[in-house]
Amino acid sequence: MYGHRARIGYCSPPYVTETFCYEFYQIVPKGVTLLIKTLEVRTRAKDEIAASHVAALEAADYMAKCGADVVVLGGNPVNQAQGVENLGDICAKLAAEIGTKVITSTQAQTEALRALGAKRVAQVHCYEAEDNARHEQSIRNMGVEPAGVIGLGYTDYQVGQIASDVALSASRRVKKENPQADCIHLASAHWAIAHAIDQIEQELDVSVMTSQQAIVWLALRTAGIEDRIEGFGRLFREF
Repeated sequence: MYGHRARIGYCSPPYVTETFCYEFYQIVPKGVTLLIKTLEVRTRAKDEIAASHVAALEAADYMAKCGADVVVLGGNPVNQAQGVENLGDICAKLAAEIGTKVITSTQAQTEALRALGAKRVAQVHCYEAEDNARHEQSIRNMGVEPAGVIGLGYTDYQVGQIASDVALSASRRVKKENPQADCIHLASAHWAIAHAIDQIEQELDVSVMTSQQAIVWLALRTAGIEDRIEGFGRLFREF
């Protein structure tokens, strides 16, 4: 069958998910497939976040029945609302209940930053500048101090329409404004980024961690896929 090497389940917070699926299949080796459930997030209101967590737990059980080798509970806002310190227990309990390995996107990004040896992380996110403080706190919750953040001003329903040159130009800007940064985090797994990772690392002499890159990386490794993949940054090449 198509997913003869691994089948990865992803509980995707955005109400409509597009770019994640497209980039997933650009990155993964043949024989790896994606099971996806979109959740409730449109405005990141507290009730949407809470509903998405409940829906993700239900979806994980269904994905396990479908044969997923690992399930990813997506979305830093959804994960971190449960308390970062609780994520390990949540995943372990759920895995025991459904009989399938479970990770969160927050854990994936934390592990990716650790693998890359990131110390000073500058961030670019695609949402309004009003979200800057939330993103800075999110990176602190992953155990690293932020070194500057910029928001690009898009709404949730516009992220699939972001031009492919934005990731590079925004990375140049955030590095220029924060030259001390040794890693750039391109936050959100739902805008066009994957194609630009190598160029950003080479041109700006930084490591790059994107939300989607980290999610796919840890999901592959958790599913036992150890392939070193070219074209999508140090994370896939070296770890």
